[in-house]
Amino acid sequence: MLSKEELIYFEKRLLQLKKETLQMVAASEPLSFEDYGELTSYDNHFADTATELEEREKQGVLHVTANKLLEEVNEALERINTGTYGVCVDTGETISFERLKALPYAKRTVEAQKEQEKEKLTSLPEDQSFLTPEEDVRGDKRIQTADELISVHGNSSS
Repeated sequence: MLSKEELIYFEKRLLQLKKETLQMVAASEPLSFEDYGELTSYDNHFADTATELEEREKQGVLHVTANKLLEEVNEALERINTGTYGVCVDTGETISFERLKALPYAKRTVEAQKEQEKEKLTSLPEDQSFLTPEEDVRGDKRIQTADELISVHGNSSS
């Protein structure tokens, strides 16, 4: 269990991280056409539009990531308030001081986190193939023939 001084230390670190994360959230607000000096996308060259779209997507990813981190930090601060900070949410074991120092918003032990990530990976849907299933008999064999050619000779587009 963490001492009172250690809890104060982690609370200060989490509050500083929260402040920095709030700044990241504000700085990563998704961009609009006006942010590029354009009122509409009507007169843009397609390359300009693609560049703007890529920038908007990057901003969106940064925004989502910053919000997720903010959520994790807020949860950790709540665990400090409820007296459950430093205790694994899955196993009830104590999270090591070194782990909390490296990742102050950690809510699982290293082992429990590995197990949780492993379960996430196994629960992902299997990659769906674009090949026509062999049992698919639609009457039009051209699709199946193309699939057979690809499986034998490979795909020239890759």
